[in-house]
Amino acid sequence: MFSTTASFGQYYWLLYDKAEGLYHLIILGTILLSAFMGLFYLAAALLFRLVYRKFSRLYIFIFPAIWVLIDYFRTLGDLAFPWAFLGYTFTSILPLAQLASITGVWGLTYLIVLGNMLVVDLIHCYHANVAQAQKWIHFGSFLVFLMIISLWGGFRMKKTVPGNPLKTTLLQTNIDQFKWGNKSLDTAFMILEHTIYEQSAQNPDLFVGSESALLCYIARRPDLNSKIQQIIDSARTPFIFGSLHWDPAPSGSQNDYHVYNSAFLAQPGKKSLQPYHKMKLVPFSEAMPFKNINIPILSRLNLGGADFQNGTDEVVYSTTKTAAAPFICYESIFPDFVRKRLARGADLIVVVTNDGWFGKSTGPYHHLTMSRMRSIENGVPQVRCANSGISAIIDKYGRIDGKTGLYIRTSLSGTVTPGKPDTIYSQWGDWFVLFCALIVSAGIVVLFIKTATAHWAKNRERLS
Repeated sequence: MFSTTASFGQYYWLLYDKAEGLYHLIILGTILLSAFMGLFYLAAALLFRLVYRKFSRLYIFIFPAIWVLIDYFRTLGDLAFPWAFLGYTFTSILPLAQLASITGVWGLTYLIVLGNMLVVDLIHCYHANVAQAQKWIHFGSFLVFLMIISLWGGFRMKKTVPGNPLKTTLLQTNIDQFKWGNKSLDTAFMILEHTIYEQSAQNPDLFVGSESALLCYIARRPDLNSKIQQIIDSARTPFIFGSLHWDPAPSGSQNDYHVYNSAFLAQPGKKSLQPYHKMKLVPFSEAMPFKNINIPILSRLNLGGADFQNGTDEVVYSTTKTAAAPFICYESIFPDFVRKRLARGADLIVVVTNDGWFGKSTGPYHHLTMSRMRSIENGVPQVRCANSGISAIIDKYGRIDGKTGLYIRTSLSGTVTPGKPDTIYSQWGDWFVLFCALIVSAGIVVLFIKTATAHWAKNRERLS
């Protein structure tokens, strides 16, 4: 019950999605998601009990490694929902957060759990009237380590970023997603057209719209394609925005066509839009999990979500000024997924999202925080445009150079300096997860040897 309640505190904002006729399913889904994610916390609690009993001295180092592995498992499979890792809290202390450029968010999570273990150890010794001197030395050493990391992180953030600046303008249209239709499409197009013409006087290098900025099958609308091209040719500025796409399905497929949640790049002088189809789909909301496996009950289940197809092409948009890696919404919360895309030659993270479903809750703030961590991990700046906020311009160290509020129609202009990934994490990936796996594996081996030795000694004693 505790683990489910704790998880609900992370996911309660899903209840703000009041899609007509589906609210009862949203309530049920939020409860089930909280219960499922609560299993990870339950596993952590049970493993803590085991580790504490078997490793009275080393548990403070082993349990944080277990926690990191549990979080990593949350990034895997069709049910992946890696939301709100503990390490993300360090974005409020950016010098400390720079450790993510070496370890990824995993190292920050390890530190938080380790710090809590040290405090628990002190409290336990105090109540048990056990000598505390050594425990205070451990805790003091931990604080000194944090200070060293902070000093290093602060020094890192003072480095000047070489390269040519890129002027960007984010277009936050604030279209009510509960009233999507032809009228809202016309409204969105007029807002985008007006804002692009207005902002083009500032000579930006890139315009960015939100996820589903134009909610239609844009590639099947030659009239809108032509208008977009006229606008972009006049502004002489590339434009990345979200829309939908469909293609005929291959023969033998269950459906006649495949629908994608997509982003598009429109460039001056080029008649065709360059698509990117979202590769990581939100389970149940955007796609049914395990749909590639023939499970009859799942194929018949209709929870009111979309039936998008996963994209397969790892696209990087090349313009005259930048090579931008596009990510749509939920994709930006997967550390290794973002890292691998950036390794394809990108020097800018572009996130298009729509967090308007989640009201004035903590959901949009959580999402922004996780996006910031991707810039710190890889040393790559980011522009993030959300339909109703929070849109932001973020430098390679995770500093927010400008952001918008929630539920306002506005634009945000700023400058970033594109740069290729240049961190240890961007080169080595999730090495810290493997390190944690080695710690846990070593613990298992030691436990096995201790158990076997004790069993052998007991048998020998009986025989004698």
